[in-house]
Amino acid sequence: MKHFSYLFISETKNLFLSAKRLFYVIVFPLFLFGFFSALFYNGVPRDLPMAYIDRDQSQQSANLLRMLDATPSIELKMALTDEKEAQKLIQQQKIVGFIEIPVNFQKKLYQTDQQTIICYTNNQFMLSAGLIQKDFQTTIGMYSAGLVMKKKLQKGLQTEKVKSQAQSVKIAEYPLFNPYFNYTFYLLVAIFPMLLQMIVMMVTIYVLGIEFRYQKGKYWLQKAEGKPFIALMGKILPYTLALFFVSWWMNFLLFDLIGAPLHISNINVVLITFILVIIYQILGIIFVSFARDFRSALTIGSGFTAIAFSFAAYTFPMEGLPKSMQVVAQIFPYTHFMKYYVNRAIKGIPIEFTWQPLLVFSLFILLFVLAYPKFVKKIKIGGYEKN
Repeated sequence: MKHFSYLFISETKNLFLSAKRLFYVIVFPLFLFGFFSALFYNGVPRDLPMAYIDRDQSQQSANLLRMLDATPSIELKMALTDEKEAQKLIQQQKIVGFIEIPVNFQKKLYQTDQQTIICYTNNQFMLSAGLIQKDFQTTIGMYSAGLVMKKKLQKGLQTEKVKSQAQSVKIAEYPLFNPYFNYTFYLLVAIFPMLLQMIVMMVTIYVLGIEFRYQKGKYWLQKAEGKPFIALMGKILPYTLALFFVSWWMNFLLFDLIGAPLHISNINVVLITFILVIIYQILGIIFVSFARDFRSALTIGSGFTAIAFSFAAYTFPMEGLPKSMQVVAQIFPYTHFMKYYVNRAIKGIPIEFTWQPLLVFSLFILLFVLAYPKFVKKIKIGGYEKN
């Protein structure tokens, strides 16, 4: 116990007295969380810049443009006369799309001819394009219904009958789990844990790998009185506690300060995040122990965490991936964490329907049994073998 305390205190001093370590372990993660919180502060993109080409220049075309400009997503910034000019502005990213009203728009409406209003969007940015298309279609639908009602009222039909004919089928929408359509809640729930797992991995690999790189394993083991487990725990535990604080702050920021919906107790969501930290520390130990050198460990660790988001299928359903990719996705703890995190914390699904990821977590923790003998061998020879 005395040797563990000595190592623990010594490494705690290394953490808090080293400006570089303190920055990367605590300050930098908190900065990242704050940065992404500010980036998505508005929740939903508003007033996206659009242009318009009004080839009719009539009262009806002006009314329609005013309705479109009043929608949350569309802001009609400028009037243009040419499609090529509009396409050039889209390429320069000065606008995200444009609307075109044809010649004789008003005249043909009064003649009860069907008209086509064209909306071009830059679908490279799917989020903004989707929001614009939704508001555009809703507005055109309302505008068309209004014209139909006006014509029927002019023919002497009763108002209630006209309304029922204009919308014979009513829509009842009930958005689940994110009723506010808030992209802050939607995206930060995935981005914050992704950043956390990357930080945990790289901190763990650096703290352990730097000792093996400079052949300090034997000296490190000597301070633990020849006990590899004491050496490992004394070295890594201060960072575990610091990363626990970072993960607690992540959840506090997301659910208490930002206000993302939470359907389980705070302690439950904090505990599952603590488990994520431990799992990625174990993976860090594995990569450090099995890699042939420090650089390889860092490369493998960073690559493993960087691609985890893609395989978690958070913004794209897992069922839509090829079967082979669905299998590959299972090797990333982040995949199982997000499944549990979203189903329990955000959707409030009972534990009896969401226990499978917890079983997988226990299997990941058991990987420590595989990594430990390799770690012992590494620390006893002093570190990485020199080529």
